[in-house]
Amino acid sequence: MRQNGQYFEATLAALNLDAAQRLDTERNASNIVGAVIDAYGARADGTIDPARTPRRPVTGLVYGRIQSGKTRAMIASTALAFDNNFRISVVMTSNINDLVSQTHLDFTRALPGLMTFTKDSDLEREVANTRLHLERGGGRLLLICSKGTTSLRNISRFLTSIGADRYPAIIFDDEGDQASLDTNIRRRSRLRGVQVAPSAINDIIQNTLRPAIPKHVYVSVTGTPQAVLLQSADSNNRPSFIVMLPPGATYVGGDLFFATEEPDDNPALITLVDQNEQQQLLNRNRPIPPGLRASILFFLVSAGAAFLNREPPERGYSYLCHPSLKNDEQAIAESRINAFLTDVLRALLGAGDQSNILADLRAAHRALATTLGDQTPDFNRLAQTIQQYLPGRRLLVINARTKRQGIDYGRGLNFLIGGNTLGRGIAIRDLLVTYYVREARMSQIDTMHQHARMYGYRADTLPYTRLFIPRHLYYRFRDIHISDEDLRAFIEQHRDELPTTFPVEVAFNLRATRQGVLEVGKIDFLQPGKHVYPNFIVVPQNRQAYDRVLRLLRRHFNVVNGTPAQLERASGAGVVINQAAAKLLISYIRTGSRNTWRDSTIADVIAKVADGFGDRIRLRFRTADRTVRAGGFISTGTLAGDQLIAARGADMPTLWIMAATTKDDSAVGAGRTFMYPTFVIPSRFPSLFIFNRGS
Repeated sequence: MRQNGQYFEATLAALNLDAAQRLDTERNASNIVGAVIDAYGARADGTIDPARTPRRPVTGLVYGRIQSGKTRAMIASTALAFDNNFRISVVMTSNINDLVSQTHLDFTRALPGLMTFTKDSDLEREVANTRLHLERGGGRLLLICSKGTTSLRNISRFLTSIGADRYPAIIFDDEGDQASLDTNIRRRSRLRGVQVAPSAINDIIQNTLRPAIPKHVYVSVTGTPQAVLLQSADSNNRPSFIVMLPPGATYVGGDLFFATEEPDDNPALITLVDQNEQQQLLNRNRPIPPGLRASILFFLVSAGAAFLNREPPERGYSYLCHPSLKNDEQAIAESRINAFLTDVLRALLGAGDQSNILADLRAAHRALATTLGDQTPDFNRLAQTIQQYLPGRRLLVINARTKRQGIDYGRGLNFLIGGNTLGRGIAIRDLLVTYYVREARMSQIDTMHQHARMYGYRADTLPYTRLFIPRHLYYRFRDIHISDEDLRAFIEQHRDELPTTFPVEVAFNLRATRQGVLEVGKIDFLQPGKHVYPNFIVVPQNRQAYDRVLRLLRRHFNVVNGTPAQLERASGAGVVINQAAAKLLISYIRTGSRNTWRDSTIADVIAKVADGFGDRIRLRFRTADRTVRAGGFISTGTLAGDQLIAARGADMPTLWIMAATTKDDSAVGAGRTFMYPTFVIPSRFPSLFIFNRGS
């Protein structure tokens, strides 16, 4: 791979990065483009062969973190791809304004031979010029579009008109788990025999845009890939490669906010509010909730101290309020915050302080001193600074219109109020205080995780930072953080070869993602106490496979040349093995099962559970007589009674291997021998897992 080409070098220079940021950007772009080239097919020099067309649509995933610089990685990767014979890059985003209006695209002005279009409505008049640029000039083309149906159709039509099917291309799908997936999958899989069209955006991407540039690699970029990873194995949205995007050294994430079991153990960042704050906030007839009041006052002293201690940021400092997803309730929050800020200003000006605001402001000053220490300014000086900035405060309700037009930050104190729109595509710079009381009956991991706007490159302002949150919502964010870290560890563990399925950990009050994008019949759950067994078995079983399993069992139970009956007597309470040994045992047993046990995915499921028990699995063995119906159907599991109860109560998962013999009423007759596996998850297992069990 060529890593010092003109496009990449010019981009790095134009992005105005410090030394650490440049190293991070170089590393991330090299990893992304390296994986893209490998998936497309590399020549001896490490670049792609422009004449080659991938045999099937190639899809990859870049798994970053919330507000960790994924946009910068996409832009740098586009430039590096151009240096390695890619001619066209399409960047799809749900928030085109953030990409275009901010500095991320300033680098394009410094790049020779690059045509960039961000207004898809003007493309028709550019067809001839662009075709000539690509055919004769050897140039590069960058298209940036929103994931709206009109924009996607315009881009697809333009690509067809310029003959883009001749050129290697890369498609970056920013927040690729949003909008791009088919939201009609669940409905279609339930209505067997009924034609249900794909959702509009997915239909255009998969059936119009991607065919317009067949020589492409499609890269989904997100920090919440649950919906993408739970796609069926035959889906064009399912990634064939994954690039993990590590954050830079100054990144602040869930490991700082939600790593402790209890919020009380993290007072430097977490301040608890009452669980009923949301109802009190949205009731105009009740006093302003104490948690909201405390969060605003802390922000005022925190921002005031930051203005005094640091170089003032161009867009001021921000406070974020997550009250509700409903617009009218956000308007109530805005009105109440605005009224309270007026009361604060009145108290600072000596015009009245009926609710003891100044006393509470001093309490906030003392709370700030616990993390800011000797850098905490004198209270009187702070009060003067707050009084100076407060009249110019800016209250901004963040909704779909704001997202399209961009946030109109002030240079002083910004109060941002919103719901779902705050969850994606909006990077809130210099955010100091977050007040989160938004409730949902059943939270989704990917949606709620995107609300963690307190994450980002904020190490320098961490002493000024606080999250105000009810205890039960802290627990939800903590569980989401644990699920995310476990998923990352699982992918890293399988980085050399992607697993056949991706078990996503969920807590009992969480869903992994929205249900509409998941296929009924291919999604399954593993819960504590689950008894997983094949409901089909291949009989007669391959004799060589049977003997291999028998030899492995003899080795585990230290029984030389023992018969199955002798093994049963010798096995006792079983032996402890690791997941590698368990995978080897079941690899020889072909079942054709159609329930939770699937030959293609069960090994990864077992490994995921074993990871929660220090890579320990108890192996047990016995003989059994079974009725096997036509086609190898087995109506119930072989394990029951005391053995199943013991396995559920064990301190680690149990893998049973049974040396079974068919009964007289079996479809294949009596006396056929086969090895039959069963896996039991202990009841003490703390989590649920959702996974796609394949075709």
